[in-house]
Amino acid sequence: MIRRFPEHRLRPVTDLRGVWDFVFLGDAGPEAVAPGDLAFDDLAAVPGSWDATPRYAGRRGLAAYRTRVPVSRPGRHRLILDGLHHWARVWANGQPVGDHAGGFTRVAFDMESGDAAEAEIVVLTDNRIDYDRAPTHLHYFDWYHFGGLTRGGEWQALGDAWIDSLRVDTLDHEARRLRVRLTLAGDSGGPRPLSLRFQGQEILRRDAEVAGEPVEVVHEFEASEADLWSPANPALHHLEARFGDDDLNERVGIRTVSVKGRDISLNGEPLRLRGFNRHEGHPQFGHGQPDQLLITDLQLLEDMGCNFVRGSHYPQDVRFLDLCDERGILVWNEGTAWQQTAAHLTDEHYLTVAERNLTEMVADAANRPCVILWGLLNESESQVAASRSGYERLIRHLRALDATRPVTFATNHPFDDRCLDLADVVSINTYPGWYTGPIKEIPERLIEITDYLDAQPGAQGKPFILSEIGAGGIPGWRDWNQGRWTETYQARLLETVVGHVNRPGGRWMGLAIWQFCDVRTTEWTAKALGRPRAFNNKGVVDEYRRPKEAYAVVRKGFTEG
Repeated sequence: MIRRFPEHRLRPVTDLRGVWDFVFLGDAGPEAVAPGDLAFDDLAAVPGSWDATPRYAGRRGLAAYRTRVPVSRPGRHRLILDGLHHWARVWANGQPVGDHAGGFTRVAFDMESGDAAEAEIVVLTDNRIDYDRAPTHLHYFDWYHFGGLTRGGEWQALGDAWIDSLRVDTLDHEARRLRVRLTLAGDSGGPRPLSLRFQGQEILRRDAEVAGEPVEVVHEFEASEADLWSPANPALHHLEARFGDDDLNERVGIRTVSVKGRDISLNGEPLRLRGFNRHEGHPQFGHGQPDQLLITDLQLLEDMGCNFVRGSHYPQDVRFLDLCDERGILVWNEGTAWQQTAAHLTDEHYLTVAERNLTEMVADAANRPCVILWGLLNESESQVAASRSGYERLIRHLRALDATRPVTFATNHPFDDRCLDLADVVSINTYPGWYTGPIKEIPERLIEITDYLDAQPGAQGKPFILSEIGAGGIPGWRDWNQGRWTETYQARLLETVVGHVNRPGGRWMGLAIWQFCDVRTTEWTAKALGRPRAFNNKGVVDEYRRPKEAYAVVRKGFTEG
């Protein structure tokens, strides 16, 4: 995986990236499928989206993957799969080990391997839009839902006792005071040595014992000589935990994030966020993006002078977050959602799966210093009174998982939102000059929004982020009229937006332009007919990362403004 050191040195780990056996099952129902009856007749890449390949492009249905992995020692093992779209069922050696709903997070399945020399892993994935199975993936969402095992996986030997999780929080950036929380699991049959090392120096040594129930160990220490993490100096430090013959290694960025009045501050210094919304999509790879594409995206973002990415509208690949850690790019990481209705936000089935999605997002990303904001429920019905209980529940759940980062949600109801008081940061999606009015009215419209919000008890005095604004530009389309859908119109609109946000004394402390790259959209006719090429064309680069006119305009505004 992209990290510069392995997460485990002592624990035996097999990387599952590569070529797996594959079979497309089409309209078959999952309950009718038994792993021993599957006739695998094709191959698929992991990570990858099988429905982005020529043979299966655009097809929906059930598909199965199979691989075999050596078993280094008998006993407890953990199968980690990252990106199961959108619903999955997993077997090991013919035995069911679990189901999962939701496609953009990492999930772990623990099992006993037995005495076999190898394990056969079979994963059933379903990319059909099915609310009963995967309620966080809906047909009208404004991005195409690719299927498959899109982010890779691992096979880990756990032994009798192991480190189940490691969480690091910065308590005081000035004192470099850190808190480490370890969860130990298994049945060790007696005390085992437990140690922590920071940058090669031992900071804890003691014995610990587990006997079936997980044990939490909390340790605080000061790394007084360590550099702070910031965009200008993205310093990362090595923390190693060992418990018996198991280990877990983590990269640590020492920094705090806080909301102070109208500012989001990093290590006590106010931030001015300038960047883009970013989807993880590509015509050839779907959601299964190769490392080179992740690096390409970051090179382009850095070239434009960006320091900020909003992950829209689902948790970002941990490989991308690792790169942002290294490059000093700040990230808003967001739970999977797009225009959820009050019916969803009062439905226990939806809320339960949405809570699990947030839990998995935080587990994946909490140790990444680049992540400075948690987000959820993009453009949902926060203006409807019935939705408030759902917002309260999910925001409460998110804060319980991590109280060290501010929480926000992007609303497109700036004048009648009923939930802004629940957020630490007020984030507004608005499209003047595109869906309403001419370009020249953009500054007036944005000032109208901030003036109104500053007078509302739930929003006044908080930081404001312009979380979406933009215009469609069809790649290569230019004419003398410079009207909507031309690259020139898009460039003029974004020049106006960036100039307004950059002006001295402005109220928007953050800007996330919609969007970085063009992405394929839903097949739903009512939406697709408003999306030429069946793409959301508001990217400043197209789906192959080729720049439009707006690229240079934004680059100038971000680097010279």
